Parts: sequence; structure tokens; C-alpha cells
Amino acid sequence: MSEQPWTFAEAVRKSRSATQLQEQAEEAMKEAARDFAVKEEAYRRALAVKIVELHDGGVAWSVAGDVARGDEEVARLRRERDIAEGVREAMVQLAWRRTADRKDVQRFSDWSQRRELAEFHGRDPEGDLR
Repeated sequence: MSEQPWTFAEAVRKSRSATQLQEQAEEAMKEAARDFAVKEEAYRRALAVKIVELHDGGVAWSVAGDVARGDEEVARLRRERDIAEGVREAMVQLAWRRTADRKDVQRFSDWSQRRELAEFHGRDPEGDLR
């Protein structure tokens, strides 16, 4: 990390970079949400079909759901759905982190601007504290 104030060009580059990273995080979050929804749908459909199959085979309605969840294919779809949910949650956290990063870039840009103005326009910011 630089200990010097940023030039205007550096501040613009850093700001644009932070914006692009946040946009990428938002797109990844959308994709993760879509993936989760597709996997949730597949799991629920498979579960419903298996419950009906089991009931038609003589399993009582009261336990058919629990038995269906133990089916290999239904359990696999549930696992995929749970993983997709975790990825979606991670993308939400990434978006929050990118937002915080943009705020940090803005604060450092503001500080750089104030520092440059103070140093090059006859004011001694350190002298105000003496």
C-alpha cells in the first residue's frame, strides 16, 4: 500500500477498478442465485415425484417425505442445492466486501485530495496542530 497521496489519475484508476470488481461480484451473485434456484427446483420436483411413487407403492403419506429424502437421487439433488446455497451466500459476502473496498478507495481518494491541496497551496496541515 502506498504511503503517498494518490494523484488524480491514480485515484480515478483505483476507483474504476473498485467499481469493476463490485460489478463482477454483483454478476457472480446473480449467477449464484440463478444456479441455486435451478437446483432448488430440481430437488423439489424430484422429492415430490419420489413421495408420490413411494405412496403409490404402499408407504404412508406421513413417512413418505422422510423416506423420499433418503433416496440416492433425491439426496444428491439436495446436496447440490445446499452447495449452491453456500456459494450464493459466499457471493453475498463478496459483494459486501467489494462495497467496503469501494468505500475505502473513496476515503483514500478524498484524503489524497485534501493532502495535495494542503501541501501545494501554502497551508501546513501539520502546523495547525502545533
